[in-house]
Amino acid sequence: MTLLLVIIDALVPIAFVILLGVLAGRSGLIAPSVGGAFSVAVLDFCLPAQLFNATATMSTTGLPDWQFCVAIAIGLLAVYLVALGLALTLFHRTVDASSLQALNASFPNVAFIGIPVLTAVIGKSAVIPAVVGILISSLLLPPITLVLLAAGSPEQKGHTGVALIWGSVLGAVKQPLIWAPVLGIVFVLAHIPLPDVAQKSLTLIGEATSGLALFAMGLLLSGQKLRASGAVWLNVVFKNLAQPGAMWLLGLLLGVTGEHLRAMVLMGALPTAPATAMFAMKYNVYTDESEATILLSTVACVLTLGAIIALTG
Repeated sequence: MTLLLVIIDALVPIAFVILLGVLAGRSGLIAPSVGGAFSVAVLDFCLPAQLFNATATMSTTGLPDWQFCVAIAIGLLAVYLVALGLALTLFHRTVDASSLQALNASFPNVAFIGIPVLTAVIGKSAVIPAVVGILISSLLLPPITLVLLAAGSPEQKGHTGVALIWGSVLGAVKQPLIWAPVLGIVFVLAHIPLPDVAQKSLTLIGEATSGLALFAMGLLLSGQKLRASGAVWLNVVFKNLAQPGAMWLLGLLLGVTGEHLRAMVLMGALPTAPATAMFAMKYNVYTDESEATILLSTVACVLTLGAIIALTG
C-alpha cells in the first residue's frame, strides 16, 4: 500500500495542474489556443535553461558506470525506432507525425515522476541515476525528433538526399533545446564555473518548465475531446510495458546489477513526458494523440508501475 501511495502522491500534483489548465480554458479565462504560445515558452526558454543549468553544474563524481548509461540510451532509442517504423509503415503517417508518435512511445517522465518514485522505492542513492536518466533522455530523443520534425516541415518540401538531411540537422541545431545542454557540457569540460547569480536566474525560469507544460496541456484539452485511437493505445503499451522490458534485458546483457538495474527498469516504466505535447503544439502535428497518450499512460502507470516495482523488489 505504501508504494501505491507513493505513486499516487507523484501523480496527483500532475493531475491538479492539468485540471487547472482545463478549468481556465473551459471558463473562458484563457483561450485554449494560448497553449501554443506556452509550448514555445517551454521548449525555447524554460526547458533549455533547465538543461543548461543541469549540465553546466553537474559533477562527474559518483556517476553510474558506462554500462548503465549505454543501456538506458539503447533502451530509449530502440523503442523510439521501433515505434517510428510502425508509425511510418503500419499507420502510414508523415515523417513529422511519425517522429512524435515515436517520442510519445519512448520519452519517460523522469523529471516529474521519476525522482520521487525512485527515491521512495530505492532511496536517496537513486537521485544520481535519475538525473543521469533525465540528461540522457533529454539529450537523445528530442534532438532526433527535432531533426525529423524539420524534415517534415514545409520548408523542406522538395528537398531530397543530402540537402534534406543537412537542412533538417541545421534547423534542429538552431533550436535552444539542442545547443543549450551542449553548451553546458562545454562549460563542464572546460572547467568554467557558473556564477551563483546565473544559476539562480536559470533555476527561476527552469523550474517553470513542468508547471507551464502541464497547464498548457490542460488548456489544449479544454478545447477538444479525448480520442484514444489504436495508435494511442500502442504508444501506452510501448511506454509502460515494452520500454521497462527493454531496459531490463539490456541491463542484464551489459552487466548492470543491483540498484542501478532496478533504477533503469523503473525509469523505463514511467509514463510519457508532457514535453511531447509541447512539441505537438509548437509544430501543430499529432496534437490529439500526444495529449491522449500522456493522460492514458499516466493513469495506467498506477497499475503498471506498481506491478514492476513489485517484480523488481
